[in-house]
Amino acid sequence: MLRFALFAATLALAAGTAARAEDKPQVAPTVIEGVTVAEFEAIMIKAGYQAKVGVDSDNLPVIDSKASGMNFWVYLYNCEGSEPQKCRRVQFQSSFKTDKKMQDKALEWNNKKVAGRAANDKENTYFDYLVDCGGGVSASNLSQNLERFDTLMAEFTTYIGWR
Repeated sequence: MLRFALFAATLALAAGTAARAEDKPQVAPTVIEGVTVAEFEAIMIKAGYQAKVGVDSDNLPVIDSKASGMNFWVYLYNCEGSEPQKCRRVQFQSSFKTDKKMQDKALEWNNKKVAGRAANDKENTYFDYLVDCGGGVSASNLSQNLERFDTLMAEFTTYIGWR
C-alpha cells in the first residue's frame, strides 16, 4: 500500500510539473522581413565572428570576415526602404586559388551536394551559400545559416583538396 501511495504521489508531482511547463507562454522568435547591414554585423559578432562592414566595387554592402582560418564575405542584396535599408538576400562567399583538378572537384560538388555552390573563374574557385529572407527569418535562423556556411566551407575545401 505504501508503494502505491509513493507511486501515486510521484505521478501527481510529475503531472503538476508538466502542467506548469505547459502554462508558461512560449516566446516566438522575432521574425524580420530582411536584415540591415548593422543587424547582420551584430548577428555575426554575437556568433563569435569578426565583421568589418564596407562596400564592394558596385557600392553594395559587404561584410569581411574569417572562419576556420579562411576569409569570406557576406554580401547583402535586394536592399529596399529608407535608411537603414532592409536586405532580402544574404550571400556568403569565399574564394580560393585552385588548379584544374580542384576546379573539377568543385564542379563535382555541385552535382553531389545540396547546399553550397561552386563556380570557377580562371585560377579561382568561388564557393557561396545564399539565404533568402523573403517571407521572414529570425536572427537565430540567420546565425544558424552563418554557422552552416562555416561548416560547408570547411567541408568544401577538404572535398576539393584545397587543404
